[in-house]
Amino acid sequence: MAYSGRSDIALTDTGRAQALEAAGRLAGAGVDAVITSPLIRARDTARAIADATGAPLTVDERLTEVDYGAFEGLDRAGAREQIGAPFEAWREDPFGAPVPGMEPLADALERARAATADALAAHEHPVIVGHQGILRIVLVALGQIAPENYFATRLHEAQPLIVEDPEVG
Repeated sequence: MAYSGRSDIALTDTGRAQALEAAGRLAGAGVDAVITSPLIRARDTARAIADATGAPLTVDERLTEVDYGAFEGLDRAGAREQIGAPFEAWREDPFGAPVPGMEPLADALERARAATADALAAHEHPVIVGHQGILRIVLVALGQIAPENYFATRLHEAQPLIVEDPEVG
C-alpha cells in the first residue's frame, strides 16, 4: 500500500461501498456533526455519513493527511529504497525522527489536537473523517494510543471507531 498523503485521490468502488456501509452503521448513533479532511476521498466518505445521519458537514483543513514529502506515492519498500536510513529512523521513532521534506508528526499532532479539541468543544457526538496517518495522530491526541504505537495501530478504512471519554492532551 502506497503513502497517498496529500494526493487528492478519489475513492475506489470498494471505498464508496465502505463509506456507505459506515454511514449505515452510524445512521442511528446520534451523530451531531461530521468534520472531515478536505481531500476528496475523506469528503466523499463524510458526505455519505452526513446524508445518513442528518448531521452538518464541516471541512477542516487541519485534518488533511500528513505530508509525506519525497515518499508520497511510494510503498514501504520503495520508500526504504529511495530514502534509506532517514526512512528507517522515522519508522523506528515516528515522532522524533522525521524524514527531511516530510511534515514532522509532532507538527501534525498539534494541528490534529486543535481540530479535535474544537470538534469536541462544539459537538457532543462528532464524527471525524480523515486518513490513516492523521487519524492515528488524532488517537494520540485523545490519549487512545501512545506515540510509540503509531505504526502498530492499524485502522480499517471507513470503519467507525468509538472513543469513550476522550481527553485531548
